[in-house]
Amino acid sequence: MTQPAISKHLKVLERAGLIARDRDAQRRPSRLVAKPLAEASGWLEQYRQFWDTSFQRLDGLLYELQVAKKKVSRKKP
Repeated sequence: MTQPAISKHLKVLERAGLIARDRDAQRRPSRLVAKPLAEASGWLEQYRQFWDTSFQRLDGLLYELQVAKKKVSRKKP
């Protein structure tokens, strides 16, 4: 990755409030800002639980359909 590309990515993260940048002579160290990441993680956790439950229900339904299909195919002469 080129230096200009890295700088652009860092600027985007900074504008989003996910990192903070300091100046130290010619260096510009960056550090993560944990609070927005924790908030995003909490928000995503709600959806993860919803989708986990939904996929478990779908798995159950697909299993039932496979069992029913096997029963039907065994009955055919």
